[in-house]
Amino acid sequence: MTHLIPSVGLDCGRDWLDAALFPGPARLRVANTSEGRSALASWIRERGLARVGVEASGGYERPVRDDLGAAGLAVHVLDAARVRHFAKAKGRRAKSDAIDAPLIAEFTATLIDGPPTAPDHGREALAGLLRLRRRLVDQSADLRKAAVGLPREAEATVGGALAALDQAVAAVEALITRRVAADRALGERVAALQSAPGIGPVTATTLAVRLPELGALSGAKIAALVGVAPYAADSGEHHGERHIAGGRTDVRRALYMATLTSAVRGRGVLARFYARLIACGKKPKVALVACMRKLLVRLNAMLAHHQTWHEQTA
Repeated sequence: MTHLIPSVGLDCGRDWLDAALFPGPARLRVANTSEGRSALASWIRERGLARVGVEASGGYERPVRDDLGAAGLAVHVLDAARVRHFAKAKGRRAKSDAIDAPLIAEFTATLIDGPPTAPDHGREALAGLLRLRRRLVDQSADLRKAAVGLPREAEATVGGALAALDQAVAAVEALITRRVAADRALGERVAALQSAPGIGPVTATTLAVRLPELGALSGAKIAALVGVAPYAADSGEHHGERHIAGGRTDVRRALYMATLTSAVRGRGVLARFYARLIACGKKPKVALVACMRKLLVRLNAMLAHHQTWHEQTA
């Protein structure tokens, strides 16, 4: 039997917060301002509740989490994909703020266990800087592609824009470096990760910041969390191809580039593993994903034992 804990669900937008109670019909809408969040906390406490679920929504949920947490409420920041799957399992396809809040409340009341989400403002700030850098790099790459074949008189304009983007990337990277250096524990993790083949400062920081679970979970769990664990597609006597799914896209992209460098273009244990897989008839992409998983699992064990990379085969 499912253990139900009465909870409040929040649909968080830029301007408004929609709250719903489960079980029960109570609803509330307040402005997503300091005053609105204070009124929301009072409304929740008046009903004798302390458990709140809010969907991650691109950062809009952070002031809500912080203010409600400061008011003594246990706030759980939820993976939006899990809430959507929960809605589909219940046959609910319509989506609006008024519909989502009760759904989030029911999800929180029936499926969430463990402690509330603890804020880590330093890590969140670094994650924001890493996202900014990625967008600047992507803009630069897009502009270089668009500049191919342009008339000569446009070269100066494009060159100036590219130079400005390069300067912005360098400035953001300097900010990231300073923030990492200011956090001793984080700096040690980043330095340890950089001892692995193919992993530079940005990739190491991405792994340390966007995957704080690294070194604290089993190899199978960390692979599934990142999205490099193959899932079966079998039914009866049919055995389908295994495919990876889900995970953290930014972490997987950083891991992909590190693996491409170390397994395909480099030497060492990962390169030898990749070569063996290709020799056994594996497709290059399949072999590369297998190397990504191997690298991630070894990094996980490395941090779990407070070690740096050792090239010999484990």
